[in-house]
Amino acid sequence: MSEGKRKRTRIAAHFEVTISLQGTSYLAETLNISLTGLLCAANPNFRPGASCHIHIKLTDETIINLEGKILRLGNHEAAIAFSSMDEESFFHLRRIIELNAEDADIIESETVVPAFKSPQ
Repeated sequence: MSEGKRKRTRIAAHFEVTISLQGTSYLAETLNISLTGLLCAANPNFRPGASCHIHIKLTDETIINLEGKILRLGNHEAAIAFSSMDEESFFHLRRIIELNAEDADIIESETVVPAFKSPQ
């Protein structure tokens, strides 16, 4: 997807994440992250379309928990779109992006349009 089509700011970020799918957990490192997804090192067991759970451990007490779907694989990278997260995880993710974005003020405008559909 071209930068012009992206609706959310991406930041270069190198976090160790745990990605769980089909009952197995894999460690990966993020390459970049936004409020709606991440790009990380791929694992041979990742498959496009697979649902996954993502844990980003910031501290022993602070863990970002996300539900997502592997969108695509390529060049030893996996693109994962977030499908849901709890309020606390959103707060921490947003702060990480605000603190690392070139223009932190734009993050506020990005949150006006919901990224996810509300469960019914």
